[in-house]
Amino acid sequence: MNEKKPEVVPIQYVPIQSCYEEDEIDLKDLIKTILRYKKFIFIFTFFITFLAGLYVYFKKPIYEIKANLQAGYINKWNEDRIIKEYFYNPNALIVYIKNTYDNSKNDKIKYPKVFVSLVKNTKDILNIKIDDFSNERAINYLNEILKDINSKENAKIDMYKKIINQKIKILQESKKQLLINKQNYLNKIKSINDSQIISNLLQAIADIQKQVLSINEKIINLKSQLSPLNIIKTQIIGKIEKSNKPVKPKKTLIIIVAFITGLILSIFLVFFIEFIRSLKEEDLQKK
Repeated sequence: MNEKKPEVVPIQYVPIQSCYEEDEIDLKDLIKTILRYKKFIFIFTFFITFLAGLYVYFKKPIYEIKANLQAGYINKWNEDRIIKEYFYNPNALIVYIKNTYDNSKNDKIKYPKVFVSLVKNTKDILNIKIDDFSNERAINYLNEILKDINSKENAKIDMYKKIINQKIKILQESKKQLLINKQNYLNKIKSINDSQIISNLLQAIADIQKQVLSINEKIINLKSQLSPLNIIKTQIIGKIEKSNKPVKPKKTLIIIVAFITGLILSIFLVFFIEFIRSLKEEDLQKK
């Protein structure tokens, strides 16, 4: 039997150096194309950057202030502890401020813009930020918001004080009647000789004195509830933070972005123009 000779498969040699040379040529062509249109690239990039500069120059600067608001409340005693009873639930207050004073969604008036939220790890301290054309305008707007909230709280405070004063008045009337009864019992004791009746009257007088002391304590507690220390209207706590420089527009960022965008877009246009030109040359050669 004849042995089969091993078949030799020819391998085509691909010169790697030529691939590198082609890539190098392509890169050189790209650089040459860019350099050929460098004037166009410079003018186009400058134009886009110039437009951004005009926008930044004529755009009204926006300033921002920040403040913390303590939601208004009344301190009330519940057994042995004090409970804060808010005039308006802090979350409801946030919704009210946003819906009433924020102009973000207003098509005609965009400013002032109001951003409000609860301070982290608190239940009743609101952080409010106001953007407007000046710090003074923003502060005035904050005062307007505060004035509106306080006016609504004043109505509730007046009603609260009225109820407390009515309770005090009722207690004072009860105390007055008890003191009259006490005096009557004292007068009876002077005209009675029966020891048992006198003992009963003295016991009644002692009970009246206890009731009067209890009423006095209640009156003191009620009056303390009317103290300014226990009725706190919504107020600014701490200092109002003001931005000395505009927060918008971000001039440097806008100009840098415009420059980069203009540069990239101009280079893209250059390659697109070259592509169209090459297509036209191919059509002419075919004809």
